[in-house]
Amino acid sequence: MGILFRAIAALALFSASLTATIDWARAQSPAEFYKGKTVRLVTGGSPGSGYDLYARMLVPYLQAKIGASVVVESRPGAGMMIAMNHVAGSAPDGLTIMLAPAESAVLAKLTDDPAARFDLRTFPVLARVNTAPRILIANPKLPWKTFGDMLKWGKPIQIAGNGKTDAASDTFSVLCHAMKIPCKVTIGYPGSREMAFAIIAGEMDATILVEDSSARYSEGGQMRPLVVTSREKSTLMPDVPTIFAAAPERMDAEAAWWIDFREDVRKVGRLLIAPPGTAPDRVAFLRRAAKEILTDAEALADFEKKQQPAFYGEPADMSALLGRLLGDGLSPARRAEVKMVITEEFY
Repeated sequence: MGILFRAIAALALFSASLTATIDWARAQSPAEFYKGKTVRLVTGGSPGSGYDLYARMLVPYLQAKIGASVVVESRPGAGMMIAMNHVAGSAPDGLTIMLAPAESAVLAKLTDDPAARFDLRTFPVLARVNTAPRILIANPKLPWKTFGDMLKWGKPIQIAGNGKTDAASDTFSVLCHAMKIPCKVTIGYPGSREMAFAIIAGEMDATILVEDSSARYSEGGQMRPLVVTSREKSTLMPDVPTIFAAAPERMDAEAAWWIDFREDVRKVGRLLIAPPGTAPDRVAFLRRAAKEILTDAEALADFEKKQQPAFYGEPADMSALLGRLLGDGLSPARRAEVKMVITEEFY
C-alpha cells in the first residue's frame, strides 16, 4: 500500500506540475512568447531569387516588431510546392511562417497538381506582401524590339520556367494561348535568377517575371522588356506597354478572358502565411506586426528604393479571394480548359 500511495502521490504531483506548465504557457502573451525565440521564414525561391530577396528585406523589420530572431530558409523545387508542403506539415507553434507563392498554389490546385499536397484555404493568412504586374522579358540579341515583333517571329518562342504553375510558365502559357503564339515551355530552372541567366546566355528566348525582378534583370540591357501581361501598367517600368495596348488586333473577348483570369489569380500575390492550426493569438500578433510594417511610410520607401515595393493586402480580403478562386468560380468545362492550357498545350 505504501508503494502504491507514493506512486499515486508522485503521479498527482507530476500532473499538477504539467497543468501549471500548460497554464503558464497559455498565460504568456504572444510578445512574451516570441521574445528571444527564433522564427523560420520559409521561401520556395532559390537564394538570390525575388522571393528570397523579399524575405531578407522583411527580416530586420519583423525582428524589430516581434522581438524574435528571424532566419530565412530556402526550399526551392517543384514550382515552390516543396516549400508549401513543408510548411503545411510544420508545427503550428508560431515559429514558422512563409512568404508563399499564393497564385502558384492556387493554380496548382486548379490544375490538380499532385505536388500540391495541401489546401491553401487552411493556412492562416498574415498579410499580402506584394502583388505586381508581370513583364515579358527577352534576350536582347533576338530581333524583337517590340511585342509586335515577337508576334511576327513565326518560330516557337522558347520559354524558361521553374514549374508548370510557377507564375512564369503558366502566365506565358495563358498569354500564348490567348494571343495564338507558338511557344515551347521548358521547366526545371530552380528560380528566377537561373531562368534569367538562361535567357542572357541564349539558352532560352524569354520568360515572364514580376516587375521588380524584370527591372533588375533589364538594367544595363541584360534583357529586353517587351510587354506588361495585364491591363495594369508597371510603376517600376512605366514605358513598357500593356498587352491590351501592344496587341489590340488580337485581343478579342476570349483572349481578354484568359488575360483577366490570370490577373485575378495574380492579385493574391505573395502572402505571408502560418502553418494550419497556429494559435489564434499568435496569428493575430503576427498579423498586427505585418500590417504595421507593410503600411509604414518609411518601410515602404525603403522597399521602393530596393526595387521591391510592397502592396499590403488585408488577411480577410485575401482569404475571401482564395475562397472564390478555389470554390465554384469556374465551370467544370472552363476549369478543364485551364488545366489543359497550363499543363499540356505548350509542353
